[in-house]
Amino acid sequence: MSEEQKPNTEPAGLKNYKRLLTLLLPVLFLVIAFIGLMYRSRLFSGEKRIVLSQEESHKLEEQSKSLLEQKKYEEALQPTSTLNKAYPENHIYLGRLADIYDHLGRYADEARAWEKYMDHAPVPIEACPAIGQAYWKQGDKFEDQAVNAYRRCLAIDPKNTDSIFYLGHALEMSGNRVEAAVQYQNGLSISPGYVDLQLGLARCLVRLDKPDDAKKLADKIIAAHPDSSGAYLVLGMLYLHQEHYPEARKYLTDGLKISETDPDFHLLLARVAQETNDSAEELRQYNRLVELKPNDPQFRARRDYLARNQGK
Repeated sequence: MSEEQKPNTEPAGLKNYKRLLTLLLPVLFLVIAFIGLMYRSRLFSGEKRIVLSQEESHKLEEQSKSLLEQKKYEEALQPTSTLNKAYPENHIYLGRLADIYDHLGRYADEARAWEKYMDHAPVPIEACPAIGQAYWKQGDKFEDQAVNAYRRCLAIDPKNTDSIFYLGHALEMSGNRVEAAVQYQNGLSISPGYVDLQLGLARCLVRLDKPDDAKKLADKIIAAHPDSSGAYLVLGMLYLHQEHYPEARKYLTDGLKISETDPDFHLLLARVAQETNDSAEELRQYNRLVELKPNDPQFRARRDYLARNQGK
């Protein structure tokens, strides 16, 4: 019997399987090629991933490091950004980018870089507290993001008193002084001598109308640290809040001798002057505030108003 006359004994199921495989193989190759293209182009993140040779990577690495050491942040951006696009999960380049964006005042980009750093770094807490500060520097509307970032930092290491302080301070600055006080107290239960935690708690106690507790804590800080300008600021706040203006002026003036460029002292002294109808002294304090914070529109507006009405 010839080959043409031999009966086809191949099972029908196997024939169908081969026919289906023949049809699917081109589609499978197309899918694999597309996945490769997606990976190389980083289409899923909107970032184009580039491929660098070892020599190119080394050259860019040297440029990036050298320019950063020279504090040439604008020039350092291009080689560092290129390295990041080639190695998007390398936390070293993400940290450098965040540092560059910080110095360039590009705080939204800085925050994004720190977010990626926390996703990929072997020790993500190294992004703290910078990640929260990157949100904070974007203005009041980013307060919630800043607080959330500090919460995440604390969640990594709940006993880290630095993380506790930064979360407490963010809560205090956003007006949530009750929770801020709880955080400060929690930190002090771990590290009783942490002065910034003590000062934060004392400030909250003033705002929460617990003057005796606030004064006791501030006096304790001064006894242990006579050069603590923050303790004098707390006492100035306390007496201003109680409308004891001579005492407020005394402690604020004493604190200013320790930290003469701290705008908080000048602002509170200006408020004391306003409450005691001393417009000349208030103008003097706002003049100093404008020197220290030339880009603050509120300070400039108040200074200009006082200057226009001087002697009236």
